[in-house]
Amino acid sequence: SGSCLAQNQNSSRPNVVVLISDDQGFGDYGFMGHDIIETPRLDKLAAESLVFRRGYVTTALCCPSLATMLTGLYPHEHRRTGNDPLKDTGRRVSEWIEYFGKQPQLPAMLRDAGYLTLHTGKYWHGDPAVSGFTDSMGKTGRHGSEYSLSIGRDTMEPVKKFLDKAKAQEKPFMIWYAPFMPHTPHTPPERLLKKYVEAGAGSQAKYYAMCEWFDETCGDLLERLERRGLSKDTIVLYICDNGWGSVGKGSVKSSPHELAVRTPIMVRWTGRVSPEMNDALLASNIDLAPTVLRACGLEPVKAMSGVNLLDRNAVAGRKHLFLANFAHDMLDVDRPQDSLRSRSCVQKDWKLTLWHE
Repeated sequence: SGSCLAQNQNSSRPNVVVLISDDQGFGDYGFMGHDIIETPRLDKLAAESLVFRRGYVTTALCCPSLATMLTGLYPHEHRRTGNDPLKDTGRRVSEWIEYFGKQPQLPAMLRDAGYLTLHTGKYWHGDPAVSGFTDSMGKTGRHGSEYSLSIGRDTMEPVKKFLDKAKAQEKPFMIWYAPFMPHTPHTPPERLLKKYVEAGAGSQAKYYAMCEWFDETCGDLLERLERRGLSKDTIVLYICDNGWGSVGKGSVKSSPHELAVRTPIMVRWTGRVSPEMNDALLASNIDLAPTVLRACGLEPVKAMSGVNLLDRNAVAGRKHLFLANFAHDMLDVDRPQDSLRSRSCVQKDWKLTLWHE
């Protein structure tokens, strides 16, 4: 079989949980070999998952990266190439939100198939209902709202209430867990900060502590599924929106370099997907939407050019990935190329980056 799926089980409608880290270097996990940072819950998830250690994001900036995960489109297709419109162009962010809302949306497609869909954390497009979320922590501003960005750091209550609602309504569900972690402000609990100061992390102690704090919150969510007996019926995906220069390099966001664009990508579907740590195959955040849709028995729309990560032949047949790097601020909703800084092509052993003036 060319599939990572066990063939002896009938497909059903699994629940979906998407765990999204924010500003975390691709090597800053225990299972990725970091010598100081400890991430025991994500290490456990990795041991139970199909892990693509060579995962990438189409562009290394949070808004465009998250928009690609939601739509299955490249940034030049969904047009959210940056975080904000450039000032003094006469363009308003509402123009980009309106265009984005007309694109295919993973949560909306699941909603239309009978799923309840919860948004938590970051969202750059105003009301998460724009993407078809049936439930959320309310309308958001730039990154999110003060309340939506409190997920993980201050509360997990919205997840609990949503799981109760899905059980009461006997509906399959999707949870989009996109906390503002380990993103700045780096405000870890004192116990974790003390641990990394004592471990010799130096100026990186707060960031390292944030990585473990984020790990704890992922463990909390996964334990909630376990306690409710939902783990086997839930496909769990993990990805980071973009990297972080954690080794004294400062932030590398909005860069085509590996520290910015690379992320581990994992898929756990207990009893259906064989655990594997893969160093050879290429995966992308553009694959997230088609992978989830296929797992849920739905057909991705033709505009989605990613592959189903659970179809080994499709992933193995991929010869390259395409990445783009745009200016932080967007110029023209109709001309995404106007703010293009570079394009990259990633192959098995090479990455070519072509810079644009």
